[in-house]
Amino acid sequence: MPGAARRQLARRTAGFVALLVAALIALTTGCTTSPPSFTPASPAAGASLPPPGTRPGPATPVQQRAAVAAARHFAHRLLTYTHRVPEQLAPSVRLRGLITHRYAAALAPRDRVDPALATALGEASSVHITSARTAADAPGDSDTQYVLLTCTQRLTMGGHTERIELIWSLRLLRYSDAWRVDEVSQAG
Repeated sequence: MPGAARRQLARRTAGFVALLVAALIALTTGCTTSPPSFTPASPAAGASLPPPGTRPGPATPVQQRAAVAAARHFAHRLLTYTHRVPEQLAPSVRLRGLITHRYAAALAPRDRVDPALATALGEASSVHITSARTAADAPGDSDTQYVLLTCTQRLTMGGHTERIELIWSLRLLRYSDAWRVDEVSQAG
């Protein structure tokens, strides 16, 4: 392939990847149109509300480490997939038990879009988490934790591989003894 054609293909591929990343960000940060395509656990099954007028206490170091571990697990499950396993392409399938009902509703449109795109483009994705820590400047407590996560997604589609650097701020809520992701936003 001549150099000019190769550069044009690379620009088109990079533009398409940028468009996909923008669509992914838009879909994960505020879309709440339809109910999720799966039935998550009942909120009453694990969530406990404090009595009225009480405030949760500070999180213990054990709770903070558990929130960071849950955030890492979430990122791995969200960003690790392949078109060769189509039954695992819908985010709600990969994230079952790791997200709140509110965030499940926000991700619901992706259950239709992600599998179609991944299959059409021959996508495969893996992730390497470079850092994850509780956010020192966020108002975390024993029921809510904020985790700052940095990772590199390796996205392969159509035989081309892109490395995408991501910095996320994740809000996690405590359900019994487990933490679930309630919101993800771009940070940094």
